[in-house]
Order: sequence, then structure tokens, then C-alpha cells
Amino acid sequence: MRSATFLFALTVLFVAVTARIDPKNLKCLVCRTTFEELDEVIKKVDKWKKVDVGNFRMDASGNTMQEKVPAHRSAVYISELIDNICKKMDDYVRVYYKSTNKLAIMQLITKSGGMNPEFSKTKFVTDDDLNKSLEYYCERMFEENEDEITSLYKNRPDDDIMPDALQEICFKHAKYCEDWMLPNEEDTTWTTEMEAEYVKVHGPDPYGFGGLPAQPPMPDVSEDYGDDEEEIPDDDFDAPAEAKDEL
Repeated sequence: MRSATFLFALTVLFVAVTARIDPKNLKCLVCRTTFEELDEVIKKVDKWKKVDVGNFRMDASGNTMQEKVPAHRSAVYISELIDNICKKMDDYVRVYYKSTNKLAIMQLITKSGGMNPEFSKTKFVTDDDLNKSLEYYCERMFEENEDEITSLYKNRPDDDIMPDALQEICFKHAKYCEDWMLPNEEDTTWTTEMEAEYVKVHGPDPYGFGGLPAQPPMPDVSEDYGDDEEEIPDDDFDAPAEAKDEL
């Protein structure tokens, strides 16, 4: 069933609208999503896990000048986490909210393995600059702000996540974001009445309002090889003349 869902998702992508997307807007959404994903990962990090940090120099007694810190405060560890998040960023797709035409990025497949029901509120869009993937934007965001990001997490308070990372990095330091760029209640509100008016103008979407349509059952290929096929009797088989002579 999951493979069928994935194939349907690919089919929907072929009807995406192509448009010129504001790179700053897209950077903001990728920046925000990166820190949301990072917080989710950090919540699951065992707090007893520690890593060595330091410059590997020796003190006067010949001891290595290192210390152990919680992994989720380590610059190297944070860098590895973000690198992994960036690799998964292409699980997200660009969309516009139907109600306001505001840009957003969403996961095509939810973490539970199903199609994202939020797509019923949106229409797909592809950036005409196809050489720049969401993974690309994520990697560039981290490269341009690595010192600030790792310092922020290194010096964080004792809580498990960094709730101010979005404001500190995406808004204040990198200045990718403005308040209007982030989705709000107006963007995400979509009613049956609004869908009906939308369909009058644009026609029905591939997935429609209220969620994606039920997926047709995958064909059972075993049916093509049933046991009820008529068997050919051996007597009806005409053996070559040479073979008959040998019998």
C-alpha cells in the first residue's frame, strides 16, 4: 500500500505549477524547517551521551586539554545532525496555499508513511530554477551561518531544544525571514465552500478537498498465473519425427 501511495504522489507531482519563487522566501521556509527537524532529533538524544571537545593540546602535566560535554551541545554533533537533515530535505515539496497563494514547503509523505492530508489545502509548485533543490538551500543556510548556529546550541540553556533558533538565526542573523513569510491561520484555513469556488475556476485538483482520494488496490500479479489454466495433454504434443523413432 505504501508503494501505491508513493507512486500516486509522483503522479501528482507531474501536474505541478511552474513558477518563479522568491529565493529569500524559500530560504526562510527551509531555515525554519531545518530547526524544527533539529529540535525533533535533539529531543530524542540520550542526555547521558557525551562527546570530547577541545583542541587536543597538552597541558604542563602532559594531559590532553579536552572536556566532555553533552552531545547535543557539541558543535561537531550539531553539524552532523544538520547535515543529515539537509539530506532528507528533498522529502519536502514546494506548494502554494490555495486560500492566499502563500508559498510553503511540506513533506510529501508523513512520518507515519501516508500522504500528507494538508495537501488538500494547497497546490503544487516547482521552482523554475530546478538546479537548486531544497537540500541545496539547507546546506547553503548552514554553511553561511555555521558559527552562529553551533555557538547558539553550544551555549543554550538546559532545555532539550532551542526554541529561539528560528528568531535568532532565520530572522535576526541571516535575515532570511519576515513575519509575512510564515504560514498563519488565514493561509491554512480551507473550507468545503472555498474548495467548491476554487474548482469552478481551476477545475478539480488531483487530490481534491478533504484529503487525497482512496488509492486503488494494487493488482495482484498472482492472478495472471492461476492454477485454473487448461493443461495440454501429453498426447496432444507432436514430438519431432526423430524423437518418435527413439520412443
